[in-house]
Amino acid sequence: PRLMSLVPDIHIALVYEDNIYESFDQIISTQRWSENMPTNALLISGPSKTADIEQVLAYGVHGPKELIVLILTS
Repeated sequence: PRLMSLVPDIHIALVYEDNIYESFDQIISTQRWSENMPTNALLISGPSKTADIEQVLAYGVHGPKELIVLILTS
């Protein structure tokens, strides 16, 4: 399951409006991570990039090629 968000070509995320926070600190506080931290948290800020092969910069090497986010209202 951890790899499921990284392996497919298209990642479709269903997010409840109530689960959108202003900052990462707010998530940690609201969900009380100090008491029971999750085993995995992914922070996706944009397409991946690497220059591992022949020192040539390549974008979008890791993870899905397309991200679709559907925001669900309560």
